[in-house]
Amino acid sequence: MKVVLLGQAREALDEIYEPVLARVVRRLRMLERFPELGAPMLGPFAGYRSTVVDMFRIVYRLRPRKLIEVAYIRDCRRAPLT
Repeated sequence: MKVVLLGQAREALDEIYEPVLARVVRRLRMLERFPELGAPMLGPFAGYRSTVVDMFRIVYRLRPRKLIEVAYIRDCRRAPLT
């Protein structure tokens, strides 16, 4: 499987500093081998999965053609999205 970062996820990745960045990238690579690693999400995010690295939640979905589409990487210390 191949991981593809959407715009918002790419921007968030640029804002994460070491050593957490290395752990987030490691988790993204792990998703290539284990795409169902993250827990399924419910409600308006049904169809997505999420996994957490330190204080960052990676939200993604499995797409056709062996793609993993990362919608966003959220710093959980920030106020929730409304």
